[in-house]
Amino acid sequence: MPTEKERLDEVEPTVADLVATTQALTAELGRVSARLLVLERRLSGAGSGPDEDLDAVEGITETVNALRAAWDAEQELLADSVRAELSAEVTEYESLREQLNAGLAKLSSGRMPRFERDALQHEVQNLEWRVNAQESGAMAAAERLDADQLAAETPWRAEAVMAGDKARLEIQDIARHRLNRALAADTRLPLWFRVGLGEITAPDPSRWVEAAVALVAYRLEYGVTDPISPLGEIPSAASGFAAWVRRAEAHTDIVDQLESLRP
Repeated sequence: MPTEKERLDEVEPTVADLVATTQALTAELGRVSARLLVLERRLSGAGSGPDEDLDAVEGITETVNALRAAWDAEQELLADSVRAELSAEVTEYESLREQLNAGLAKLSSGRMPRFERDALQHEVQNLEWRVNAQESGAMAAAERLDADQLAAETPWRAEAVMAGDKARLEIQDIARHRLNRALAADTRLPLWFRVGLGEITAPDPSRWVEAAVALVAYRLEYGVTDPISPLGEIPSAASGFAAWVRRAEAHTDIVDQLESLRP
């Protein structure tokens, strides 16, 4: 039967190997942790290089000017959703008027059973009330639709809108290129960027990157230069015009993206 010393001598090489392996793993973990810290700082904007100006328009003036022209053009054009609502309002009013005229014509057409006439008179009175209640709104809706149609037929406006759609895709590519360049160069990203994006999401940073690209593109498209607030003032879609509805929808979408990154 082996003595205690003999048993210790037998396991000593194994223990030594385990100690050496543990030390090597600890050193490697420290190295990886250090690299991850650098990566997180770089991706979150706290780089060690010079300040990065993501709002600069130098070199992209043609794209920015196209977006500004599209903004001006869409100030007189209704958003598709608003146009559909107004059209439905006018259509409903016209249908009620047709029903009213048909009922009045039937009442004056000749004799009919009393119970049928009473029922028809009640229906006609109800239609008259509804037509009167909706008339002013329907007239206003029709005027807005006419003005929208007239504006849409203006050649320069249609061209500006088409150019704006193309420029909107370009500004997304420009924003992605700027972000990739800034992260690769380890530059210090603006305060508004760090306020909006926070730390990089782990283990999958893709949502963080897409939100960052959308944010940079939004500021470039709408000329937001607030040094602290990522999106600037909250836009309102109350006017119903395409320019403001588009901006309000984009604002809401980016806010949702940024909120989803919060822990």
